[in-house]
Amino acid sequence: MREGLHGRGALFDTDPPGLAPRLVGLRPFQQRPSPLEHTEELPFVVFAGARGLGKSAVLEQLRDAYEGHTPVALIDCEDELFACGDEQGAVPSPRRPREAWSPVSQAVLTIAEQLAEPVTGAGRIPFPRLAAGLLAVVAGGWNDRDLPRIRQEAERLLLLNDTGSRAAGSWGAGFVGRRVGRVSTRLAAALSGTGPVVEPVIEATLEAFTEGVTSTHRRLRKAAAWYRDYPHAGGNPKLGLMLLSGHFRLGRGPRTHAERHLVRALLADLDDAYTGGLPGALQRTHRLGRPLVLLDNAQTAPGPGLIGSVLRDRADGIADRVAFFAGLRGDGHPSLHHAVRRSLPEVAQRSGWQPGTTVSSRALLVPLPPPG
Repeated sequence: MREGLHGRGALFDTDPPGLAPRLVGLRPFQQRPSPLEHTEELPFVVFAGARGLGKSAVLEQLRDAYEGHTPVALIDCEDELFACGDEQGAVPSPRRPREAWSPVSQAVLTIAEQLAEPVTGAGRIPFPRLAAGLLAVVAGGWNDRDLPRIRQEAERLLLLNDTGSRAAGSWGAGFVGRRVGRVSTRLAAALSGTGPVVEPVIEATLEAFTEGVTSTHRRLRKAAAWYRDYPHAGGNPKLGLMLLSGHFRLGRGPRTHAERHLVRALLADLDDAYTGGLPGALQRTHRLGRPLVLLDNAQTAPGPGLIGSVLRDRADGIADRVAFFAGLRGDGHPSLHHAVRRSLPEVAQRSGWQPGTTVSSRALLVPLPPPG
């Protein structure tokens, strides 16, 4: 085991299985299943402790243990990529306007791009719900004065729908590139004149998602229809995306609501990948193990927003199948006041976790002792 991880067998052991294989369903560094401890709702595991106790090392080892075997994403919430800017709330670049960007929206995009990568026995995972939602959000910061930037942003988000190879020079990469290029051109064409562009961009997105009769378009239509259930949308996907974009631009409480829906879109797209919501050959692919999302330095934005969104949805009965692990500096956080607490040795063979009636009871807080 990597240096600095001595004494962490409670997490990584395979016989009997430690906490990680019991939650992920795979043995570390192997394409072999492991018995699951929690077959329905999972605990959101938070490793807590002072700086230097090895939280980052544990999360990196989790990534290394499962990368290539099951979808894995690792982000460091203290990375400049998620920086909010100065004390006045200015963003670090005019290319990321405040009304259309937040640490959480950047995080779900970054996480999805990592989770999408193919693994042994299964192809890429598309994220059409998330792509549609993020397009509605970023359009709130668009105008017709910077079309090259808009095209670049649109193409990055539309690539979240890619289910094929993106290897350089491959036929699949060329096909995906042409399709994305056509849609991004259509979005740019919607930016005619002056004034708000959110509505024409959403209309162009829905039109692109709902036309055609291929299995890919059926998947995109299903994703677009998902927004008809956005609160107060009244069964209208366009209105749902308009409300999502509007709530995000309002900031504070409404933005938190919109961010929670973006996290939910990410998890709903993942659920499709595991329950047969994908077209063609991918629908018949058997995926071993649960997807794994790792958040380092989760005390920093976007960490609290991501953790809060997942815990609230789980408390509301909105299930997901993701194994979340986070590293938190300190011995706790106000939002985790009712988290179930276990020492590292106590979770070696069974966590004993059961959720209570509070949102934060969906978390399992495990203080990390000094490695030794």
